[in-house]
Amino acid sequence: MTDIWTQLMDFLTTNQADPFTYLIIFYLFCVAASIILPIPVEIALVVNPGIHIAIKAGVLGLGKGTGALVVFFLGRKIDETVGQYAMRWGWYRWLLAKSEKLVRRYGYVAMYAIMSIPGMVDTIPLYIFSVLNKEGKLMTLWGFVLTNILAGVTRAFLIYALFTAFDVELFG
Repeated sequence: MTDIWTQLMDFLTTNQADPFTYLIIFYLFCVAASIILPIPVEIALVVNPGIHIAIKAGVLGLGKGTGALVVFFLGRKIDETVGQYAMRWGWYRWLLAKSEKLVRRYGYVAMYAIMSIPGMVDTIPLYIFSVLNKEGKLMTLWGFVLTNILAGVTRAFLIYALFTAFDVELFG
């Protein structure tokens, strides 16, 4: 996994000279991180300091939203597989049970709070939320996507605020 991470970051760094190319690659990186790459995307926010944080935050949110759209449908198809892991691994069964309780009680607010945590790996919680929504009663497709877009934007600004609080200037 480290090699993939290093290669992605090198590719993003190499293409930072052209802001448009950088933003397309960053968007695709965010989509992939939501669907298949269990890595946090925030580190890519600091690669190109010439692009304003608001633009990066928007791209991060749209990438997470697009990934959430795909995961919404994939999660419904892997429900049986998730159930098999839950039966084998006690910690996974516990995580699924706690997540289900949280989502059933607070719905979008719970998902927004969890997906807004800086450094959070998106892949696992997105699939859990999607699987828990198998009946389609907890969340609508567009509510699921919009919540992830807003959480992505929030995460970007939380990272920005954290860096600003420590007087680290890495953003445009």
